Amino acid sequence: MAPKPRRNADGTTTVTTLDAGDVRVLCPSWCFVEHGYRVPPAKAEITHRSNPEWALADTPEHGPTSLVEVGLVQWPYSDRPQVFLGIDTDDGFQEVGPTGAHRIAAALRKQADHIDAMVDQLINLRAGEDQ
Repeated sequence: MAPKPRRNADGTTTVTTLDAGDVRVLCPSWCFVEHGYRVPPAKAEITHRSNPEWALADTPEHGPTSLVEVGLVQWPYSDRPQVFLGIDTDDGFQEVGPTGAHRIAAALRKQADHIDAMVDQLINLRAGEDQ
């Protein structure tokens, strides 16, 4: 079990790591994690995360349905310290930069257009047309 992180008077949090001992972490304004870990992390595994946002649809058939989760993520002490957009997909959790995030947003818009076209087909089928 990892020691609990300690809040410091200067606003930082001290996290005990496996490889670097105590590390003082200054969280960005968007970080909502408390930096508690089940086991002591390596310094490079210290993670900042924003509050995740889910795309939700409330359907009459099934109620609220989650579609995709997105949020900011950063490993400030790793070999990739940049901030990424974390997206939870069928392929698992993916971290992408601005270009990848724009491409995913474009693909979701295209999928939404496809769904709208299929809804039109569904309405016609239910009305007895085009059978």
